[in-house]
Amino acid sequence: MEEILRSFPVVGEDTDEEPVRLTDGSLLEGAIAASPRCGGTLWSGERWAAEVVEQVVDAADADGRLRAILDAVRSNRVEDDFSDRWSYAREDFERKLYHKRNKVRVRFVELTDTIPVQGPETEVEGNLVVGDFLALLDQRERQVVVLLRSGYTKLGEVASILGYKNHSPVSKYLARIRRQAAEHFDL
Repeated sequence: MEEILRSFPVVGEDTDEEPVRLTDGSLLEGAIAASPRCGGTLWSGERWAAEVVEQVVDAADADGRLRAILDAVRSNRVEDDFSDRWSYAREDFERKLYHKRNKVRVRFVELTDTIPVQGPETEVEGNLVVGDFLALLDQRERQVVVLLRSGYTKLGEVASILGYKNHSPVSKYLARIRRQAAEHFDL
C-alpha cells in the first residue's frame, strides 16, 4: 500500500527527504520529512481490491511462513474460529463435527484447574490421553478427576469442595470412573 501511495504526485515543491529533528536537536528515529503527496484512491472495485490483497499477502509471505500458518489454522479449525453468522466453511465444519453416524459424541470441555498441555513440564501424550478420557465423563465425574489431579487426595476434601456432606458420592463417582477407564483403555 505504501508503494501505491508513493506513486501519487507530490504537492508543491519537491524537497529532499531528510531526518526529522526535534527541538532539543536529537533525531526522531524512523521519521523522515518530505513533501506531501496528493490524495487518491488506493483501489476501487472488487477486482482491484483482490489484486491489492494478493500483493499484500505476497509481501507479507516473503519468507514463506505466512501461508504455512494460514494453512495450519484452516486445517485445524475449532468451533470458536467461526462467528455466529452462517458461512459455507462453518457449515462444512459442523457437518464433520456433528456427523450423525459418529460412534463417539464430541463434547468441548474446559479444564481450568489443570496444567496446559503445551507447558514445558507436562507430558504431552499422557495429558492428551487423559483429555480424551475426560471428554467421555459427565460433569461431576470430570470435576472429581480434576480435583484429584490438582492435589486433593482425600475423598472428604473432594466431597466438601463439591458440596457433599460425606465422601460416599465421591466414592461412587470413582467406582464409575474406574469402570469407564477399564473399558476405554481396554484393561
